[in-house]
Amino acid sequence: MKNVKSTVIYSYSVTTLLAMSAFGISVNHIHADNVTNNTSTAPVTQVSNQTTIQENTNKTAEVPSSESSQATSNGKSQDTSSTPETSAVNTTKQGENNQNIAQNQAEKVQALTDFTYSNNGKWSQQNDGIHSDATGQGDSFAYTDVKGDNFMYSADVTFQKNEGAAALTFRGNNNVDNKDGYAVNVDGGNHKAKFWRWNNNKDYQLIDEKDVTPTDNNTYNLKVIANGHWMEYFVNDTLIASTGDYTLQKDDKGQPTITPEGYFGLLNWNGDVVFKNIKYVTLDNKFSPLLSNISVTSAKGKVEEKGQFASEQPIYIQYVDNDADTVNLQAITKSDKAKVVAYDASGKEYTDLKNIPVHVGANYLTVISEITASDGTKVQAVYRVNVHRRQAQEIYYNELYRDQYHFSVKDGWGNDPNGLVYFNNKYHMFYQFYDDTIWGPMHWAHATSTDLIHWKNEPVAFYPDANGAMFSGSIVVDEGNTSGLFDNAQGGLVAIITADGNGQRIEVAYSKDEGKTWNKLPMIVADWQNDPLQSPDFRDPKVFRWDNKWFMVLAGGPLRIFSSTNLINWQVESEYPDINTECPDLYPVKAVDGQIKWVLSRGGRFYKVGDFHQINGKWTYTPDADYKDQDGIMNFGKDSYAAMTYYQHSFGTQANPTLPDIIENNWMNTWDYCNLVGNTVGQEFNGTYNLNLKLGLVKDGNKYLLTQTPVDAYNSLRDTNKAIVYKNIDVTPNNDLFKDFKGDTYEIVSTFKPSKETTKVGFNVRVGKGQATKVVYDLTSNKIYIDRSQSGVQINNKFTEINEQPVTRNADGSVTLHLYVDRASVEVFTKDDTVTGANQIFPSPQSLGLGVISEGGNSKADIALYPLKSIWTDKEKVTQPLQVVQVSPKNLRLNVGDKTTLTAYVMPGNVQQDLIWKVSDPSLADVTEDGAANSLILDTKNAGHLVVTVASKQDPTLTKDYNIDILANNFKTNVKDLKPLSGNWYVDDVNLHDENVSSNDYIMSSDKIPYPEYDMNVDVKYQKGLANIFFASANQDPNGAYSLQLGGDATLRLYRFYGDTITQTALPYALNDGKVHHVSIHKTKNAVKVSIDGNNVMDYTFDEADPGYNDAYVGLGLWDGSVDFQNFFVNDANKVTEQHESNKDTPTAPSKTNQTPENDSEVTPSKTTTESSTVKDSSDTTKEVSNIPDSKTSVTTPVKTIKLRSQSGNKISIQLPSTTKESKNNKYSQAKKNELPQLSDTQKPGILLGLIMAFSSSVLLFWDKLRRRN
Repeated sequence: MKNVKSTVIYSYSVTTLLAMSAFGISVNHIHADNVTNNTSTAPVTQVSNQTTIQENTNKTAEVPSSESSQATSNGKSQDTSSTPETSAVNTTKQGENNQNIAQNQAEKVQALTDFTYSNNGKWSQQNDGIHSDATGQGDSFAYTDVKGDNFMYSADVTFQKNEGAAALTFRGNNNVDNKDGYAVNVDGGNHKAKFWRWNNNKDYQLIDEKDVTPTDNNTYNLKVIANGHWMEYFVNDTLIASTGDYTLQKDDKGQPTITPEGYFGLLNWNGDVVFKNIKYVTLDNKFSPLLSNISVTSAKGKVEEKGQFASEQPIYIQYVDNDADTVNLQAITKSDKAKVVAYDASGKEYTDLKNIPVHVGANYLTVISEITASDGTKVQAVYRVNVHRRQAQEIYYNELYRDQYHFSVKDGWGNDPNGLVYFNNKYHMFYQFYDDTIWGPMHWAHATSTDLIHWKNEPVAFYPDANGAMFSGSIVVDEGNTSGLFDNAQGGLVAIITADGNGQRIEVAYSKDEGKTWNKLPMIVADWQNDPLQSPDFRDPKVFRWDNKWFMVLAGGPLRIFSSTNLINWQVESEYPDINTECPDLYPVKAVDGQIKWVLSRGGRFYKVGDFHQINGKWTYTPDADYKDQDGIMNFGKDSYAAMTYYQHSFGTQANPTLPDIIENNWMNTWDYCNLVGNTVGQEFNGTYNLNLKLGLVKDGNKYLLTQTPVDAYNSLRDTNKAIVYKNIDVTPNNDLFKDFKGDTYEIVSTFKPSKETTKVGFNVRVGKGQATKVVYDLTSNKIYIDRSQSGVQINNKFTEINEQPVTRNADGSVTLHLYVDRASVEVFTKDDTVTGANQIFPSPQSLGLGVISEGGNSKADIALYPLKSIWTDKEKVTQPLQVVQVSPKNLRLNVGDKTTLTAYVMPGNVQQDLIWKVSDPSLADVTEDGAANSLILDTKNAGHLVVTVASKQDPTLTKDYNIDILANNFKTNVKDLKPLSGNWYVDDVNLHDENVSSNDYIMSSDKIPYPEYDMNVDVKYQKGLANIFFASANQDPNGAYSLQLGGDATLRLYRFYGDTITQTALPYALNDGKVHHVSIHKTKNAVKVSIDGNNVMDYTFDEADPGYNDAYVGLGLWDGSVDFQNFFVNDANKVTEQHESNKDTPTAPSKTNQTPENDSEVTPSKTTTESSTVKDSSDTTKEVSNIPDSKTSVTTPVKTIKLRSQSGNKISIQLPSTTKESKNNKYSQAKKNELPQLSDTQKPGILLGLIMAFSSSVLLFWDKLRRRN
């Protein structure tokens, strides 16, 4: 038997050898081991003379989903956690002698040649590189046993076909079932690059997809440079991604705790690629592109105080004064082999780093430090140094709308106060910052004070990092070094910061030098993914110490309370799914009755009073009965948000409380219009903060009320020599008590005793021609309100709204009003400081008057007015014009026949305000000057482009231009007086257009539709975002309106605006094809039917509709995108209506060929269109609609695997197309057939010989079986 078996094996081996030779496969010294036929899986192909392949005869690979981290679907990644790859142990292993840790040889490039492959896809190591075919197989991995922490890792990838994606993986864990690590790729089909990270098998996209320039040979060099938490990704030496570098991408992208080291590997997603030149080089202090420091100097001007530079942080900001029109850079490299070069925004190179011109404002200089590896590979660290050149010094604090005793950011953007702390006799105020006048990637800026009034600007403290942008947080004094982060028992400052990106997480940093420099801990200390509520809105931590423990309240969505003993390890104490807020704060206050109560601040807008105690061993906040189902109002004005209290020291214990004065600060703005303020009023800063307030609690019956009182320090600003004081004065309705007063920064302390006839008391502040801001106590409705509808510049409709709060008089019937009027704001306090309101105002610099209100009857009053001195000690006195300031939009779109008013002022406000106006083309508009209002009135006549130039009459060299496009209006609608309530809506010919970024815009009918049942028709040309059609709104403000929403996917959503989804349905196709689509809505008293392009897509009947559903406004809206609407008509559904005014040539649906249309074309049906059907929409317009393409079906190729063993004992798997019966639904397409090996003339004889030998072996096998039977 032994001899016979050898003969059989030999005969079969020869047959196989000849067959493999015919297909061009190398088979030196190979004999057969076993044969496996598999039509349901796709085992790997590996050929290497130095490999040992583990057998997989008992476990086959599960074919993975085609969706992957590398896959693209509407620009979003697909979660693969539900379709895991083959287990890590079920892989073919190569390179038993690999070292586990990369050799630390500076400069020397190491080649990666030994890999372990996953079971799906085919991998083979050939002379020209590693071939990988994962077509239709999803993710196919190649692993190594080589680890890296800081390194350069690169490879060349060549796509055999323009499909699939090739990736480098790094810092990985080689566990396909629970992936952790990083990957970068290039997609050979759409020519885009991605960078993502796995954590617990979930992928986080770290960048938006980036376009990559296609190459002629389909070869791309992928290169990763990793230094700690800073990772850079290059494609063909072009920087694609850099963690923390928001100049490449502003959108927040973050991740959990950085993985500092791990294995190198490769990944092929659905591609047929060749990986070549796979290599890495280890980076250390001797061979590193990192810089130890960058300094900015100037031979012409002053450089402000230098901030902290971090080697692994790509962004750095340095301020210089206005005289520094050129700067020099000094770079200190970690490696003496590194070379440094700088580039300005135009790409000009500065090899000596000297005399680099900078303009006023932000100047992002690119500084590249480069070292060269042993094979010539360039290893770079790309820094961005923002040299911000200040404006002329005389401009600062002379701006028209710079408050004089409220703190504001000097340049750029500021929002939430952060990290308010008192330490070593100094107050620290950090705040959200970005170097622009609109919100952007968040930093923490820093200012210090000894009196809470006068502030010194410090360097920027925190920058965005690899975990995300630096959102809000707090700072505490770790007095006893409970964190263990300090060198002594005295401790120091510890910052607890939100990192925003791919959800939100909490970072910790500490400072040993009173906040001048900071060290961030490498790990995330609290992550939304570990929170039981599983809400990614996990931000704004406010930390305090109580009962010998640290507590943290955070929200962003639902409120949570955590605890810690060391500020690093946090555990959940209690969570409140029904209390949603931002910027929470929780603090104890000793009330007037001696009780200690806990106040929960909900972002400075609302509050609760209650107790903080342990329930069942968990610290829990319990509101008092008066606050269980309602809140108190912290500020009824629009402009007070994100309140935070200063941390001063521990609150003590329950047995021995040590409560400091609780002092809070707020951001003086609101998300309703904050991004519009700076550009609208023509200033280079946009971030002002409310007065610092001392908090207390008083009682109204049994109910506790919060008091908020300006700190006493503001009294020091009073100019008592110029005070105006009235005692027990008669105030008549027509009084002129302040007829001679002019001012824009003052305090009023007043008490009114109104008569029985009196209906209102209060003040008109900042009074001028047609302007006044009203602060009024309405005695008939028992409300206090601020009315700024005539206060000057109106930012938007939300700005114009009146803000009010119910309030009662004092016990003796009197009314107290305490006002702080600043150059661009007013704050009011009343009823023992239990009611307060704050609003920004933007009046004319000539509106300096003041009036006292006593409507309906007389009042007695005590009134004291104190002019207040400026807090800006470096403000220069200016008597000549500095700038013309435009307070009307600089760029306008108007329609023929529209009127508009342009307004401008001269800065500073104390100089002559006379202006000179000029228009470029008088034939386009009639103009009328209003000198008293500093305005020009335009009445447009013809379409065209108009330039209006305004100049200071005192200094005509100071000019500004308005650019105005006058457009034809051919938009068709029967909805009269559509009113834009939010957004920049305009008509351009037939289109009603709007576009925005991260905003909800809407335009609504001025009147309600006069009938409850109607047909609503509109044509939509969708471009981006979410388009809303408000078909029934109880109010003109569409909050809560019944709305239909269309987006970039094939879905129609019926929902309540700002509310819940009612239902949604799949559309036959997406509307993101650049075409005009017709939407028809048939609304009845309790139902709605919708058709799109004549296709009935929704028919919904409400169980119960709100009363406003049948007494409604209608309108259109947009969230975060761009859209055109055409032909907007509403008609009575129960009457014969006018013909819908849509174009006769209506668009067709996507054809079955699924071709991508040109984005700028209007597609109309062709007479030769095939497979189309004729439909009629509700307007009786005949349309031709193409059939919709079928869903794609996946095709899996059946395969045969031959497992062989060479004479040296190495195992080899060869994958060939199966010739057995095809498995169900897995038939070859013609394209697959065309990919089969094509035989040459020289190969055909080998095939013939192989067939003869196969026949011979069959005979021998038959003979062997016959002998066994006998």
